[in-house]
Amino acid sequence: MLKSLLPKNENFYELFDKISANMVEGVQTLVRMLDDCEHYGEHAVQLKSLEHQTDGLVHGVMSALHKTFITPIDREDIHLLAGRLDDILDLAEAASSRIDLYRPCEVPREARELSQVLLQSVKLVQEMVGLLRNLKKPARIMELTVEINRLEDQADYIRRSTLARLFREEKDPFELIKWKDILEYIERATDRCEDVADITEGIVLENT
Repeated sequence: MLKSLLPKNENFYELFDKISANMVEGVQTLVRMLDDCEHYGEHAVQLKSLEHQTDGLVHGVMSALHKTFITPIDREDIHLLAGRLDDILDLAEAASSRIDLYRPCEVPREARELSQVLLQSVKLVQEMVGLLRNLKKPARIMELTVEINRLEDQADYIRRSTLARLFREEKDPFELIKWKDILEYIERATDRCEDVADITEGIVLENT
């Protein structure tokens, strides 16, 4: 009874909104980077800055967890959600840093397709996280979960088929190694989007 009467700290939602916004902006930067080989370094620096800002926001979530008696959703869910959202941007930044480091000669069209799939995924994740504030649209959250899972399957297919093509056609083994590394980081970011969807779906099922 006492717990239900105490106010809940709503700052978590604001922090999640800011983390999600940075995540989308970071992936948009990665997409632009793949179309702008003349300015790899500038895009990499911008994404690194966003990643650093987001680390501060995630630290704010963890700090608030230690100081808050009543949380709006389960503590473990808040912890997991913050970590997985952070992972998405970390992986996008890792991909950008390797693009800047390797300076690949050409960008396969599939790499652009994969980055666009990731961008679609993070935009859906942003919408999903925003809906946690009131949980009054569980049907929409479930729809988003299905679509994010579909996009993850698509990303995995693009990565595998691209590597298969490169193994057949790429004459320079160093270019092959570069793209194998870059594509894996981008695809792993879509995996983390799926993790966020699963966590959010669990929150909905627990609270509706």
